[in-house]
Amino acid sequence: MNLIGLIGFPLSHSFSPLYFSEKFKQLGLENTWKYEAFEMEHIESIIEFIESKPQLKAFNVTIPYKQEILNYCQEIDEAVLQIGAANCIFIKRELGKIHLKASNTDYLGFIKSISHLNPKKALILGNGGAALAVQFALKTLNIEFQTVSRKGLFQYQDLDEHQFIEYDLIVNSTPVGTKGFKEQELPLPYFAIQKHQVFVDLVYNPSETKMMQQFNSKHAKSMNGISMLHHQADLFWEACLKK
Repeated sequence: MNLIGLIGFPLSHSFSPLYFSEKFKQLGLENTWKYEAFEMEHIESIIEFIESKPQLKAFNVTIPYKQEILNYCQEIDEAVLQIGAANCIFIKRELGKIHLKASNTDYLGFIKSISHLNPKKALILGNGGAALAVQFALKTLNIEFQTVSRKGLFQYQDLDEHQFIEYDLIVNSTPVGTKGFKEQELPLPYFAIQKHQVFVDLVYNPSETKMMQQFNSKHAKSMNGISMLHHQADLFWEACLKK
């Protein structure tokens, strides 16, 4: 049995195991491939975990380990070097040693998910691993962007309504709004939302977050992260087949 999976914490909200389970059934591979979610509260045990799973070929990485996982990798591809975060790890086992290669399909998944849009200026909410992938995607597309976060150089209290309406694309790259997450909204000037703005929430569970509802109520467009999830998952799967 070929095993692939997902590490992060927490993972109860993740749709990835179901997505891959259905994919394997469609491809007639349910008896030879399996995808599992592995909740890992402390990433320091990652090598011991891999050693305990000899069938594990590769795994996805999600919050909060997309940056920290790089400390355990022997090989990092060019996109990851530029982004500074990985969401895919491929495993080589040679002479009893573990060799990990880091890759990133998040930025390509994001590009594919917004291919029908034509934004001129974007505002990224958050500065974690997902935000880094979105930044790289926007650089690739030559789209101007600004990042706002709680502790960065530009913080939420610095964002007024006049600045806010300049952005025709707003991207939530944080876990805020995720099912079971303590916070449901970020401190944005929601009263200033304009119809021309598009809100992309990388959260996909629930399918409509509180922040999406704010934009919808002002007749602006919104979309969740399920399209990006599927695109990045398909790219990960294609890479798994080549290994």
